Amino acid sequence: MTYAEAVVTNVFLSQFFRKYGLMLISTLMFSMSAGAQPSADALADFLLRLKQLQSLESSFEQTTRDVSGRILQQMNGTLTVAKPGKMRWQTNAPFEQLVVSDGKLIWIYDMDLEQVTIRDMDQRIQETPALLLSGHAADVEKSFVVTEQRAGSDLIFQLVPKDPSQLFESLEFHYQGKNLKRMMIFDAAGQVTDISFSAASVNNAVDPAAFIFDVPEGVDVIDGRHGI
Repeated sequence: MTYAEAVVTNVFLSQFFRKYGLMLISTLMFSMSAGAQPSADALADFLLRLKQLQSLESSFEQTTRDVSGRILQQMNGTLTVAKPGKMRWQTNAPFEQLVVSDGKLIWIYDMDLEQVTIRDMDQRIQETPALLLSGHAADVEKSFVVTEQRAGSDLIFQLVPKDPSQLFESLEFHYQGKNLKRMMIFDAAGQVTDISFSAASVNNAVDPAAFIFDVPEGVDVIDGRHGI
């Protein structure tokens, strides 16, 4: 990727984060070894896994590809989520960005742009799918059609939005046993990004300071909260 392409891609992702809070995008479909299970059973199984997850801290590696499979961007970082509705998503250089939610507000800090966007946390999980992991799962049945499939040792839950106007076409959660190993979001433009988790800590105590964001001195602030 050239420097110009990287800048364009980074600006696109920044705009994407500001609008949707956090979109986890991922890679090409697995060749499924079995057909999808009935969605009612898949929904119940997926909701049970979300219910059992109280907190998660993990490193991740992310690769975004275009419709032809060409790599557009690669990055790594850390993800921390905790119920109810708390999240910290941080990517490392050269595409540094920090997204923090305290359950009520979301701060999106673009280090390169020296800009912070603040907005109310959208409770609609089809708008902020990462919050599925932090406790906002009550509307899954209303918002998505859920199917369950297997690919080798992976159990894959695919969530397709019932609202066709969404920016993404589907989400996938890949599990090995009880452990979430990968998240996938297929976007409507054909881009796919693979986010693989490693060194995960599940249901352990999380430092509350992870979900507190203090606006750095000297950065521009875009306040998108309702009524502001």
